Amino acid sequence: MDACFSNSTRTHAEELPPVVIENPPHYTMSTSDSDDTDRLEQYIRNEKGDLPSSESMIAFANWLYANEYFETNDRVVPTSTLKDTLGDRLEYGVDTVLDHLEEIDVVAEVSRGSGQLILHERKNKGFFDPSNRDMIPLLEEELSRFLEDLQEQESQILESEDASDDETPSVADGGEPETNTEEAQAEDIDEAEANDEEDTDDVPTTLREIAAAALDVDVPIEDALTNPTDHIERIERFDDVVSAIIESDEVSRRREYEPMGWRNTANKWVLTKTAKARRENESLSS
Repeated sequence: MDACFSNSTRTHAEELPPVVIENPPHYTMSTSDSDDTDRLEQYIRNEKGDLPSSESMIAFANWLYANEYFETNDRVVPTSTLKDTLGDRLEYGVDTVLDHLEEIDVVAEVSRGSGQLILHERKNKGFFDPSNRDMIPLLEEELSRFLEDLQEQESQILESEDASDDETPSVADGGEPETNTEEAQAEDIDEAEANDEEDTDDVPTTLREIAAAALDVDVPIEDALTNPTDHIERIERFDDVVSAIIESDEVSRRREYEPMGWRNTANKWVLTKTAKARRENESLSS
């Protein structure tokens, strides 16, 4: 058990040493010696200080704040991520901590509209309003990353094939002509390979083939992903393509891009507006 979650008496400067930053990696727990944390911590202590899990509640709430999971910015964190990230670091279980903090309006479970949101997974950015056009630049960035990966992998395949052709000397260049025996052996090999191919012909083995199979369209993949004027249709197509690539054992991504599409909002959490205001020492009426 990490020392930062013990219930022993500590100085203010020791109150919140780093917790975990492995997921997500782009934020760190604030350890600055500031009075800004006093109001949120004091509120939790006032409401739940009689419980042994109160120190875990404080650390949990400050982790949400440090990683900017706010009710005001549509950044949400699933319970599964909380358990993976903090489960081994808290003295008490994530479910227990969530229950207590929800009771005193420090955290809220997100459930809006139809219970779905469009989630940009790489940045963990959620959009509850499908007409919000702020998601379009994020979609275009993911599409660009995928198309660059597609082009680079296809260029590497062509270069590999050209190099293989260059390494095979022709008779005119001094290569030995095939004998009848060699020709017969080659034919046997070709026939065996053809039989193997019959079993694998339906299995896509390149990014383009996998994308085409996922979309089932008659136009080039580039057009299928970029031509629709409806950004939601482009998002759904992109989501299908990247999900199929991730699930495939035949290919791998060589650029950083993630799925983006409709996700259920159940069991996703944020720090409430009032908790954020307390953490920032703001007036609760503002």
